[in-house]
Amino acid sequence: MAISSKTKRLNVNKILKRMSVNVPKALEKRAKREALKKAAMLKKQAIREFNKHEVTKEIEKGPSGRNSRLLGGKGNFFGFLGFEKNSNPISIVRDALENSFNLSSKKGKLVKVSKNTFKVKFDIQVPNDTEIYSITPLPWTSKSWVRGVERGITNYAQTIFQQRKGSGFLYESHSRSGVALQTKRNIGFITFRQTPYITNILDKIRKQL
Repeated sequence: MAISSKTKRLNVNKILKRMSVNVPKALEKRAKREALKKAAMLKKQAIREFNKHEVTKEIEKGPSGRNSRLLGGKGNFFGFLGFEKNSNPISIVRDALENSFNLSSKKGKLVKVSKNTFKVKFDIQVPNDTEIYSITPLPWTSKSWVRGVERGITNYAQTIFQQRKGSGFLYESHSRSGVALQTKRNIGFITFRQTPYITNILDKIRKQL
């Protein structure tokens, strides 16, 4: 009994679909090159959006920042979060982004075969919320400052900002950041609302994978 050409093609496809690892080398090399290009593009996009974000810019101003838009046009956002005056919390997140977006394996996985098409899959590592939160603890608590920015900070009404005294600030030695102090009562001097930030940026990146 003769086997039709259509049946032969179907049998070949079934065989190829079982070849989840044995992708032709030339094809895999080209697919990997495209995956690396995609990963580099996504990393560049993530870092660009992170760098231009208002939260990033205000924190990078350090104690010198004034009239924070994130605090209703008052105070200093760096001091509001309670960072140490000589610290650089933004560099930790930026380094994490720089060291991410790698391929999770050297070899691709064949996930689709059709008459004229091979589809090879490479996974790209993108930091998740838990990873970002774990590297961004505040100096005065184990809670993440990124999580606080994104989901809300409860004690902001107890923050006051110091008045200048010559080139410095009143009670500067009592302030962790050099510009802000915590009180035991609510002042209501500033307002703060949760702000979409780095995990929102990464969520949008994942949708492009």
